Amino acid sequence: MIELKVIDINQITFGERFRDEYGDIDTLAASIKKEGIIQPLAVRACAGGEEYILLAGGRRYKACKQAGVTDIPVRIYPDTLSDLEMRSIELMENIARKDLSWVEATNLNKEIHLLQQQIYGKKTSTNPDAPGVSLRDTANMLGIAYGGLSDDIKLANAIEVFPSIKEAKTKSDAMKMLKKMQEEIILSEVAKRFKEKTAETPLEVQRHNLMGCYILSDFFEGIKKIPDSTIDIVELDPPYGIDLHNIKKDGKETTRNYNEVPAEIYTDFISRVFKECYRVMSENSWLLCWFAQDPWFEPVYQSAHRAGFRGSRIPAIWYKENSSGQTMQPATSLGNTYEPFFYLRKGSPSITRQGRSNVFSFKVVPSNKKIHPTERPVELIQEVIQTFGWEGCRVMVPFLGSGNTLLATSNLGMSAFGYDLSEEYKNAYIVRVNEARPGSYKSYREV
Repeated sequence: MIELKVIDINQITFGERFRDEYGDIDTLAASIKKEGIIQPLAVRACAGGEEYILLAGGRRYKACKQAGVTDIPVRIYPDTLSDLEMRSIELMENIARKDLSWVEATNLNKEIHLLQQQIYGKKTSTNPDAPGVSLRDTANMLGIAYGGLSDDIKLANAIEVFPSIKEAKTKSDAMKMLKKMQEEIILSEVAKRFKEKTAETPLEVQRHNLMGCYILSDFFEGIKKIPDSTIDIVELDPPYGIDLHNIKKDGKETTRNYNEVPAEIYTDFISRVFKECYRVMSENSWLLCWFAQDPWFEPVYQSAHRAGFRGSRIPAIWYKENSSGQTMQPATSLGNTYEPFFYLRKGSPSITRQGRSNVFSFKVVPSNKKIHPTERPVELIQEVIQTFGWEGCRVMVPFLGSGNTLLATSNLGMSAFGYDLSEEYKNAYIVRVNEARPGSYKSYREV
């Protein structure tokens, strides 16, 4: 039988609690001192009835101690409770709190379910009247959906292996992170099998060679091994220096492995990139450089010219046919539906497709198909390379990302290679290489 009464706080033993952090005790203490305690604490009576063990209400207990409040209302549970039942009551009391973080809530729900199974046993039958507790029984007791409790337990278990999941702002974001991590683990295993497979047929040799064109390396280290004047086209898609992690908050988690360059060092960074590219490029060659117009149009253009490149200030653009546009300030800025790239020369190369307009109209890669936040369709890159390249030209990609430029040059029968730091992106690329036939890679069907 549960009894409601007022007791002296000094009769209560605090004990170990589920909650480690209690937040702003000062404000609660001031409120209790002025208004009193609205919600009684939960305690278990000890033998004799003069001492009690706290079951729930740790924050209120600490606030009362701080405020000097000694007489407090409590719900007294009998001393016949087992340790498991005491723990279960504490957790059930905590679940009603409104200030639980999603991490606390998921861990709490998991522990409640495990405690219920420890107390009553695990249900082994689908019969609703069978003894024991199932996941569905616990969900019903908590008043939440079965799928929600299942997700909570998955997340609580995953956090033990991947603590970084706790950095997610919401449970929904955490589930997306977990899904992405699971996909990466699968991709890693599949990619490993492809890499370890012995190439026996001409087609397998092609795929094996194409996989090897994606080099896991820092660009500035990898470029040291490239001789002077050996590259005909550089397709440069550097980090944009625009804090992409905060801009692309679409929950897709493709930015987690993206290496951004801080704005304060961006000009120096891009100048170093141009200098190295110019060194390895042949006498008459093209630099195709994607960039963020705001705020980098002028710094990028001037840095390229200081490195020795020449070309028009009017860039070519990729018009995103099926895009509604993107803006961080919709009240003052229209949605942007294009991305520019400079086409700059070392020496005096000629455009292969002379007379073509500087607008490349292609759809974006569907979000559910992207493996990289700034991924461009193979079809677009192929058209761009064809516009400036020629048969047998050698292409370098300093920052590979999705690796789609390698797939596009494969379609064109050109030789290409490049660098990236992310093993996750490379694994996804390796899977793509093996999903289609070399020479026929696509991001979508329609052009």
